[in-house]
Amino acid sequence: MVKRIAKTKTLFFYGTLRDHKVREALIGERAKQLNLVDGYLIGYRLYRVKNANYPLIVRDKSSSNKINGLAAIGLDKQLIRKLDMFEGKNYSRAEVSVFCNIDNEEILAEIYVPKKTLQYAEEWTYENWHKYQRKFFFHDDFRKRGVRSPG
Repeated sequence: MVKRIAKTKTLFFYGTLRDHKVREALIGERAKQLNLVDGYLIGYRLYRVKNANYPLIVRDKSSSNKINGLAAIGLDKQLIRKLDMFEGKNYSRAEVSVFCNIDNEEILAEIYVPKKTLQYAEEWTYENWHKYQRKFFFHDDFRKRGVRSPG
């Protein structure tokens, strides 16, 4: 009997997917079973997508800013497809180094990076989004088949 080895990935959630309600709305009960580790990126900045209630990430090698988030470890192809669909046509995945908060261990993960067509506005923080914009995100932008494109 040949055993299939499941191919899994680690994604780093730096934006709206950090929120448990967003993850549950997107993937249902499986959200509670995710292996999530607190971590951070260095060398990036977050901005609000112009005319939207969600962020994009921009590489900034000169920044020593920590971008906090969650490393979701061991995601299978089915979950990756759902997440790719949710992120929509304006994002693709790129590999990055993420540092775990507990021990600063470096792990490889993928993040959703914007395609060049997206424009951005002011800097974005999860804390402000969670407190002030999350309700607008669910009302205006959230779609399981892809977040609303700004327009």
